Amino acid sequence: MHRVPKRHYCDFRVYYATAERFIDKEDIYSRPDESITPFKYSTLFAMLISPLSFFSIKAASLIFFTINFVSLLAIFVFSKRLIAQDKISFRQSVFLYIFSLICSFRFILHSLDAGQISIIMFLLVILGLYFLEKSRDIIGAALLGLAIMFKYTPAVFLPYFIFRKKIKAVALVMIFIMFYCIIPAAYVGINTQIDYLKNWLPFISETSLDQGSCYDYKNQSLFSLVLRYFTADSPYKVSIASLSFNRGLIVAFIVSIIIYSLIIFPGSSQNSHNPTEYSLLFICMALFNPNAWMHNFVICIFVYMAIFYYLLKVNFKDSLTIILLLFSFVLMSCGAESLVGNNLENILEELSSVTIGGLFLALLLFRLKFKRLII
Repeated sequence: MHRVPKRHYCDFRVYYATAERFIDKEDIYSRPDESITPFKYSTLFAMLISPLSFFSIKAASLIFFTINFVSLLAIFVFSKRLIAQDKISFRQSVFLYIFSLICSFRFILHSLDAGQISIIMFLLVILGLYFLEKSRDIIGAALLGLAIMFKYTPAVFLPYFIFRKKIKAVALVMIFIMFYCIIPAAYVGINTQIDYLKNWLPFISETSLDQGSCYDYKNQSLFSLVLRYFTADSPYKVSIASLSFNRGLIVAFIVSIIIYSLIIFPGSSQNSHNPTEYSLLFICMALFNPNAWMHNFVICIFVYMAIFYYLLKVNFKDSLTIILLLFSFVLMSCGAESLVGNNLENILEELSSVTIGGLFLALLLFRLKFKRLII
């Protein structure tokens, strides 16, 4: 976070500039300063971060970092509560915390260094799922709806809940989302808020599905992988087909639908939660995001913890799971600049190594799901 004042493309600078503009009731979706990346979040998010504008950017970044750090600790605690339904020893708990931290450390650092909101959004999802599992539907839906207002990717849970016959939870989430869309009008006025809402989703599309964003070598989404490897416009030397950009997007969308369908069908044999399916949905949050920068994979904290919990339950007597886990870890984390240098890191990102590692994690989880190896 100490790099915030120096990095014009740091996400926190976007939040801070937007907070100032929201307080002044300016158009938060225009770009008067081209050195700062576009603000793609909801008006509610702009309103929630607006108090930061009353501090200097250095003080505001310290506050933001502190919130992120506390949120990170809460993520580990509540992820374990969601995953480990059976009582486990203190030693096993420490094992889960340490090894899920090690495996996801690269993404945690990226999120903190970029001044990103991903950790806080991730906590909102974890807490939302936790309270929904405790049958506290109102608070769970409120938290999950708030997470969706931060970033739209947690919406992957809504169709899943519909197919799991949790209609009430989905209905409550939608009600809270509508409520959240109204709240900022209390400050900016109804007409300004309507203008914000009209600009929000089109602005996301314009700044997320453009060729520059999708082909960016830092982008580790499933869409970016398909476009790099299978389109004629790919700027990299890995293209093995010559689809058009739009057809590449269609192919990626079809693959996404297939993956998501495999998560939903067949249904879980459990009446309550299923950490295996939750883990797959978290992976979808990253892979299905058209702009999946490295910080989006901070959700792997939950995924790795669920897998390690399963390995504890079977006393690590599942060689294939261990092999797939190690392979995915190497692809996702061992290409960090601190380990291989900047040039090799860039090459691995051009090859979508993190995306491929995420797909291997998904393959591992699908094996547990279809073999009924319940976590």
